[in-house]
Amino acid sequence: MAIESLFPLDDKHRRDFFALPEELRNKILPPFDMDAPVPLHIRLLVSPEKRKALEAAMLHQKTSPENYPNILKAERLQATANGGGEKGSGNAAPSPLPPTTNRGGTQNGAGGLLPSYESKERLKIVSLGKNGKFQQVAIPKRDKTADNRFSFVDWVNFTFNKFDVSLDLPSGHAALNDDDYVTALSLVLERIFGYGVTSKRPTGLNFYTSSFELGFHGWGHVCIGGQRDSVLVTVKGQGLMAAKPGWERRLYDFLRGYESAKLTRVDLASDNFDSKTSLNDYFSMYMAGMFDSRARRPEVEQLGNWVKPSGKGRTLYIGGRKTGKLLRIYEKGLQLANGFHEKFPNWVRVELELKAIDRIIPLESLLNPGKFLAGAYPALANLHTIQERILTFKKDVESTVERSVETTRHQFGKHIWMHVQLFGVEETISRLTHGKEELPPRINADTYDNFSVDDYLHSQPTKTHKLEEIPL
Repeated sequence: MAIESLFPLDDKHRRDFFALPEELRNKILPPFDMDAPVPLHIRLLVSPEKRKALEAAMLHQKTSPENYPNILKAERLQATANGGGEKGSGNAAPSPLPPTTNRGGTQNGAGGLLPSYESKERLKIVSLGKNGKFQQVAIPKRDKTADNRFSFVDWVNFTFNKFDVSLDLPSGHAALNDDDYVTALSLVLERIFGYGVTSKRPTGLNFYTSSFELGFHGWGHVCIGGQRDSVLVTVKGQGLMAAKPGWERRLYDFLRGYESAKLTRVDLASDNFDSKTSLNDYFSMYMAGMFDSRARRPEVEQLGNWVKPSGKGRTLYIGGRKTGKLLRIYEKGLQLANGFHEKFPNWVRVELELKAIDRIIPLESLLNPGKFLAGAYPALANLHTIQERILTFKKDVESTVERSVETTRHQFGKHIWMHVQLFGVEETISRLTHGKEELPPRINADTYDNFSVDDYLHSQPTKTHKLEEIPL
């Protein structure tokens, strides 16, 4: 990836980037690999000598900003190459050269735009409120140069107006009150996530008068009542792990069909089980300005023992919930193990919490989480070694089981050994596990397909309402 793909020529972040130690620069923008597949714009070169010259120039480009004019000159020479011969052969039109930023126009008079850092988050005028009043809100832009295949959404909140999304009960009758509406909504949510609403909670939640459990084991909830006739659906990380694959596209299709529907919170996450970038590196990048936004340095907070790490894991918070943009970077492997072992000592999670506070969260973030995550800050530009969600799920369970073994050994190991000596292995296991034949709450690998459709409200018999219960 070329440096101009990340930062414009005169951008503050570009200067901050070159001020970093070389080791940190390489973690944000890895050195050009001479053995890696040659990029398309280099493959266009016909002459091997020209290709070697340009590759060498690209190597210098990352560490020598003063050589940038020479790079552009070399790239312009490259752009005149074609698939049929040397410069001047006349066999094909010159290849267009993308501009160094995404501010419009091209170099060489043709199309093809490279995104810049400034293109990842812009201000767009949107109409909010009444009487035609306008407010500037920041709309996150995805980084089109990033690889998003293995990032995932770890939390989602969405709202809509119940009168905008009209629903009927499975029986075909109209939903006459909030309980009916949630019962009808349960079927919609089951089609999206693979599970529906299971029960009504005793109290409201999030300033709504009524709330309902979505799925099992605290996967999520649905809130309704008051709040300008809106409905809030929350699905937490465990609920998204348990969801039927492909829920992102199904939710995207559902939300874009209604004007009032919007995302109010999305957590975008990536896991690197063998991260070469430590929390100390990320903190150094923060001090160097690689997390600055519009010339402002966000708030920072360090949790855990940073002076003398204890093996229980540390967390770096950048930004704040009040601003609607909070980044968490933490040693997930150590935190899951909680100091009992270091089976995953280099497992680092990067997690961005976006809320609809002075910003509109694009629905596309459901489909391209990695690209929006990489576009959030310059320091996150290189997020391509992360793993997919199913591996995270397996590692999470594996680490939790390891911790359970260590806890049991530490607290009850001597007792278990004594019981084995007295009763033998099989009798000891029988005595210690009788009536306990189930997984502990913290080790829960249930997914949508572990439950029957009969568990959901929309599968229950339709309730008959009294006349006085029907709103007029």
